[in-house]
Amino acid sequence: MEATPLITALEIGTTTIKVLMAEVREDGSLIVAGLGECESRGVRKGEIVDFELALDAVRRAMESAEAVAHKSIGESVYLVASGGRAESLLHIGGIPVLNEYEQPHGEISAEDIDQVLEVARKIPLSDDRIRLHTLQQNFEVDGRGGIVNPERMVADELRVGMLLIHGQRAVVENLKKLTENVPVVCADAAFGGFCSALAVLTPEQKRAGVVVIDLGGGTTDFIVYNSGLVKLTGSIAVGGDHVTADICSGLNLNRRQAEALKKESGSALINRLQGGQDISIPAEGGFSGRVVRAATLHTIMNARMEELFKMIADKIEAEGLAGMLNAGVILTGGGSAMEGVADLAQQVFNAPCQVGRIHDCVGLSTKQEGARFAAAIGCVRYAASQIEPEAPARARWKVWLSKLWGGGSNE
Repeated sequence: MEATPLITALEIGTTTIKVLMAEVREDGSLIVAGLGECESRGVRKGEIVDFELALDAVRRAMESAEAVAHKSIGESVYLVASGGRAESLLHIGGIPVLNEYEQPHGEISAEDIDQVLEVARKIPLSDDRIRLHTLQQNFEVDGRGGIVNPERMVADELRVGMLLIHGQRAVVENLKKLTENVPVVCADAAFGGFCSALAVLTPEQKRAGVVVIDLGGGTTDFIVYNSGLVKLTGSIAVGGDHVTADICSGLNLNRRQAEALKKESGSALINRLQGGQDISIPAEGGFSGRVVRAATLHTIMNARMEELFKMIADKIEAEGLAGMLNAGVILTGGGSAMEGVADLAQQVFNAPCQVGRIHDCVGLSTKQEGARFAAAIGCVRYAASQIEPEAPARARWKVWLSKLWGGGSNE
């Protein structure tokens, strides 16, 4: 069974740098060859704040991945673009359908479909924004929506929606520049929330309606599907590091103490049964040891995480999608391991919630910690969909993947 050439995905996060080397086979399964991860430096809220520190961290993560794979990364990588204040914008393009006499009311041809798609893709953006993806929605024929394939229908007007995912130009270009100084070529950049969805969602979930929330250290990406199509995306500059900072200020601890406390004893949900327990904190880094109540710690964490989830829920409700999440909420990213976070999300969204599981992936630790690597794994899948087919069989495979992932295209 044929596979794509070895693809490398690079995720430059606020907390960690991840490098994933993998192949995607014709049946869509993914085989991990190498995985490198190191502590992130010089990055805050998904943006580079110290170029040299970030460059050194990326190089170390790449060397680690190459050592595991016993292969070189090669000349190019695909970048996971998380943060960057990513947003989505729906643009509707339309054309008149003419008959053989160049008058309204004709049969829709393949050329008409190509033309209306081209019109819909021409979405104006301000100079400080950069397009990441243009994802096709359903067609409209004379105002009737939900049309999947309008070819050969008779109509006066043909319209189609195009969802544009765009990010902050400076943030994305600085991440690309970082890879060029490794030096490797950045073949493309893909929105982190879109990548996570490609790693954990099934076609059935996309049709039923679902939101994927990728909880990172400095940023949180989200993406909403309904009827098999992407309907809304966004990025919020709040993540697990903000929870740690809240613990630092609320309990007068240093960062290492707060991070250890969060991981070992923390919960996003206030547990009344555990609230009365005392937690001993050892002295560290000039900060004295002390004892705190579990209820105090959980209250601090709950406040920040509840605020984050409500911000996303409000955006979903504003777009009229709140009642369309029949498949619920899927959590990915490092923050998905936080105790009680799935239960809290279930309360806020009033929908079932679970931690995402990677589908059709073999290799290394991704089975055990798949949610943490969802964006990188999905980035490999995205890259495979963009590689030009080498044979008719590959072309059919690409079409199948395009349908599976929502029928989108990228510019």
